Amino acid sequence: MSSRPGENGVQYDVLLVAIREHTQQLLGATIGFSEEQWALPSGLPGWTRSHVAAHLVENARGFLRVCRSIALDRPTGMYESHREKVRAIEEGALASGLRLQVDLDTSASELQTLLPSLEGNATEVELRPGYRLAVNQIPLARLFEVVVHSVDMGVDGFRVHVDDDIAEMLLAFEAERIGRRPDLPGMLILADEGFRARLGGDDEFDTIGGPSLDLLLWLTRNRTSPRLRGI
Repeated sequence: MSSRPGENGVQYDVLLVAIREHTQQLLGATIGFSEEQWALPSGLPGWTRSHVAAHLVENARGFLRVCRSIALDRPTGMYESHREKVRAIEEGALASGLRLQVDLDTSASELQTLLPSLEGNATEVELRPGYRLAVNQIPLARLFEVVVHSVDMGVDGFRVHVDDDIAEMLLAFEAERIGRRPDLPGMLILADEGFRARLGGDDEFDTIGGPSLDLLLWLTRNRTSPRLRGI
C-alpha cells in the first residue's frame, strides 16, 4: 500500500506541521538534560542519547543536502559515504549538551524551510546506496526519524503522541520500506485505523493488530504493548 503524502486524508501541509511540532516536542523534552543525562544509554544498542541526537542532526543535514541538490537539478545522496556519516555522528556525540541542542534546532529549522518546495515532486532519488525514495516522501521520512528517535531517547515522563492519521502514514511508510524482506517472518499487519499490509515471507503468516503507533514501534524497535494483538 502506498504511503505517499496526501493519502489517508493527510495533506502535505499537515505533514510539515507535524514535523515541526514533533521536533519542538523533542527539543522541549531535552532542553533540561544535564551532561550526565545526555551520556545515558539510549534505546539503541551502543548509542547514548548524544549519539541519537547527533544522528538526528546528521539526518537533517543529509536531507538538506538532497533538497539543495534537487533545486540545482543535480540530485545527490544524503551522505558523502557511510564512513563519513559514522564519523560525523561519533564526533557529534562528543559535543556538549548545549551544542547538541543548538545543532538539533538549527538543522531542523533549515530543513523545515526547504521541505515545502518538494510538494508534488514524485521523482525518485537515491538517498543512500540501495535506498531510493520519491522526493515528495522526504518529509515523511524525516518525520519517521524524529518520532522513532524521540522514543529512543527515553526521556522520563515524555510520551510521544502522534495523531492517528499521521501514525497510520508512518506505519504504511515503514511497511512499504521493509516490504517483502526475506529475513522477516510472514505477517499480516492490521492497524486499528484501517491500514493493512502483508510483510515478510510468502509462507505461513501471523496476524498482528493494534494501533498504528504501537505497531510501528513493534516493527522498528520490538517494543511490545498491551494494545497489540497476536504477538
